Amino acid sequence: MAKASHAFTNFTAGELSPRLDGRTDVNKYFNGCSRLENFVIHPHGGASRRPGTKFIASVKTAANATRLIPFEFSVTQTYVLEFGNEYFRIYKDGGQVTSSGSAVEVSSPYTTADLDTIKFTQSADVMYLVHPDHSPRVITRSSHTAWTMSEVDFRRGPMQDENTTATTLVSNGRTGSVTITASADLFAATDVGRIVKLHEGYAKITAFTNATTVTAAVQENTEGRTELMPSYNVSTIAFAEGDPSSTGLEHNDRITDAASGFITQGFAVNQLVTITGASTSGNNVTSKLIVQVTADTILFAPSVDLVNETAGQSVTIVGVLTASTSWSLGAFSNTTGFPSCVSFFEERLVFANTATAPQTLFFSVSGDFTDFADGTSSGSSLTYTIGSNQVNVIRYLVAARSLIVGTSGGEYAVSASGSPEPLSPTNAQIKRQTTYGSADIQPVQVGNVTLFVQRAKRKIRELIYNFDADSYTAPDMTILAEHITESGIKQFSLQQEPDNIVWCVLNNGRLAGMTYRREEQVVAWHEHIIGGRFGECTVTVSDYANIAVGTTLIFTKSDGTTVTFTSEAAGASAPTDTTFGFRPHTNNNTTADNIFTRINAHADFTVANPSAAVVTITETNHNGAGFLSCVSSDKVRLTTTDEGIAQVESLAIVPGDLDEDQVYMIVKRTINGSTARYVEYFSTFDFGTDVTDAFFVDSALSYSGTAATSMSGLSHLEAQTVAILADGSTHPTKSVASGALTLERSTTKAHIGLSFSSLLKTMRVEAGGTEGTSQAKTKRIHDVTLRLYRSVGAKVGSTENELDLIHFRSSADKMDTAIGLFTGDKEVEFRGGYDSDGFVVVKQDQPLPLTVLAIYPRLITYDQ
Repeated sequence: MAKASHAFTNFTAGELSPRLDGRTDVNKYFNGCSRLENFVIHPHGGASRRPGTKFIASVKTAANATRLIPFEFSVTQTYVLEFGNEYFRIYKDGGQVTSSGSAVEVSSPYTTADLDTIKFTQSADVMYLVHPDHSPRVITRSSHTAWTMSEVDFRRGPMQDENTTATTLVSNGRTGSVTITASADLFAATDVGRIVKLHEGYAKITAFTNATTVTAAVQENTEGRTELMPSYNVSTIAFAEGDPSSTGLEHNDRITDAASGFITQGFAVNQLVTITGASTSGNNVTSKLIVQVTADTILFAPSVDLVNETAGQSVTIVGVLTASTSWSLGAFSNTTGFPSCVSFFEERLVFANTATAPQTLFFSVSGDFTDFADGTSSGSSLTYTIGSNQVNVIRYLVAARSLIVGTSGGEYAVSASGSPEPLSPTNAQIKRQTTYGSADIQPVQVGNVTLFVQRAKRKIRELIYNFDADSYTAPDMTILAEHITESGIKQFSLQQEPDNIVWCVLNNGRLAGMTYRREEQVVAWHEHIIGGRFGECTVTVSDYANIAVGTTLIFTKSDGTTVTFTSEAAGASAPTDTTFGFRPHTNNNTTADNIFTRINAHADFTVANPSAAVVTITETNHNGAGFLSCVSSDKVRLTTTDEGIAQVESLAIVPGDLDEDQVYMIVKRTINGSTARYVEYFSTFDFGTDVTDAFFVDSALSYSGTAATSMSGLSHLEAQTVAILADGSTHPTKSVASGALTLERSTTKAHIGLSFSSLLKTMRVEAGGTEGTSQAKTKRIHDVTLRLYRSVGAKVGSTENELDLIHFRSSADKMDTAIGLFTGDKEVEFRGGYDSDGFVVVKQDQPLPLTVLAIYPRLITYDQ
């Protein structure tokens, strides 16, 4: 028999995987928890209850999924955008932005089905958004209430590769609205809006006629002129005979320009030009080929025969619009698809992944985000396609030390071949770094680290440059807690203040947090369930005539207790067991009515009058943190659904005004029998030293004013049982009716919302024994000391159902005054028997704060 005093000094490993239950040889074991729910881990080592959420507003259409996107104009001017079906609304500083009493709303092209695949990047008050089915959009903010969304007006590209076929294009005009005709089928109705590069200019298709003919508007070319071919009218042109001695040998006649404007006006080798306005009629030529151009001289093909003529006349030189095979089409259109990824990098706007070019990146001109003019100068745009032996669809772009490109098959880095140089068309290189593959989820940048979700959406990897290996590595951040993310990660974001937490929205509706401080070796996962419920407990009757005698419906209530109802023989007479029996009769609907009558008569349940053959059951009073569920012994004829947790659907984090980042979320619940979706945000994590400011209820509102007992404005919690903190003290729960409730005592400050429980369960105690380890040996913890920080109220025990309340009020405290926040040690006689585990469970289910710094159990281990 060995006596020991063990110490859980910190919880910086967070919740650990059940697969680590036996790994007492791993140091993280002693800093981990077997369960950590609604607690956040501080880098210092302690665990605090996460704050409650404050209700802002219902989304525009509660029936539709909605998404939040952060908009950061500056550190002090941050917004959150609510994107729904073809609209977005704006939130700031915990409230909805309104104008004349109505929510500011902007039209959007994105439908509900599009929302999850929108990606975005931002520069000051301009945000670029991309989606594979829509042309890129730009959101601009000109004032608090003035917002616009428009299509990005691309100039000079980006373009696909130049044509290599025999198909020609010809334009009927040089400027303005022109008709472009192809020699073979080329165009589609989905090409409207697409750019065409032809001759020396660009045109945007405005109308589709047929597969060979479109109408287009001529755009600016690289010299800033809106024309497909150059036109130059000047009085400084002189003409020169190439063979003034009449030798008869091959020669090049030429024209010269005293103003040296030929190159700037766009004349180039292999152009055909027409000249008019010369005094000598022989110098007015048609469709003559240029073979050489300098600023002040154009040489023509030898077949051109000019005569000497001095400058002075008003001469016009115009490029000829011939049928040409030298053309290219825009890379972005409804035909080719639109980019799915976007980022800024080294003063360029970068797009990637269209339907027809899933491995291609498109870089804008340096310093001009909508100009994609190609060339070889350092500032020209560039297009780069990843070359590999498999299709690596680009999933995201992140500007870090290099441009990080996450693809479905691996992770790449784009940089200049000479590392100190900026990226340019002549030095770009892309190298594969890792081969894990990325999910189609926008990553998170934390300092010099990129956190990305692996392809299967269950792992977060840390992409970081390793100077020893001279490449990036990507260790798994979920290796010690893989069970938390097994349902899949839907979205994630970083809250830098106060504790550097990466928050993840999971596919199961839970919120997961990862306290991430690599410099202190802190990677701690914790799970969070937001208060409230989604879904209803129902029983649906089918094939009533074959429901056997003895078929059971077993209801498990929120406190874990069960109630069983049993089918008797079919018939119209009352059941023999008038408390727990029901009889199938006549049809499915009547049988449902019989089940409704029996369950509704039970004091613990309230049942709505059946809708056809569906019986919907709720608890009269929720007395626990669980959810009402039902198990049918005949899953064919009596099918059931259960209540479940409130669903977190989206997340957005922006810097706040109180040195804490604000975490906004959309939460889906069932409220008063209907689906509700609310925009909410976490209250302050560090609320201070006044217990009346403690905010540990969800979807909550606060009252502050003169003493009152009547609380209104709670229509968003209609028919819900709510928890209340009144003047810093707990208050009995109340049910909201007609958006209001009445307190049992007057209060000047109250926080009213949905309750939630926080639970911390340690790993098995490893305190050693006289014969080595204490694992798998019978032991008994007889008392425990909790070291707390600014806490009020807690329970402790060996299991979640065997807990003792820790007393914080003493005989010296006034009964009509809230208990002040406590910092120090609380010693508790432990209610636990003999077992081989040695867990310590700490729970807080009141709307009060709790921070656990350390746990010191004292125990006896029996070796025999």
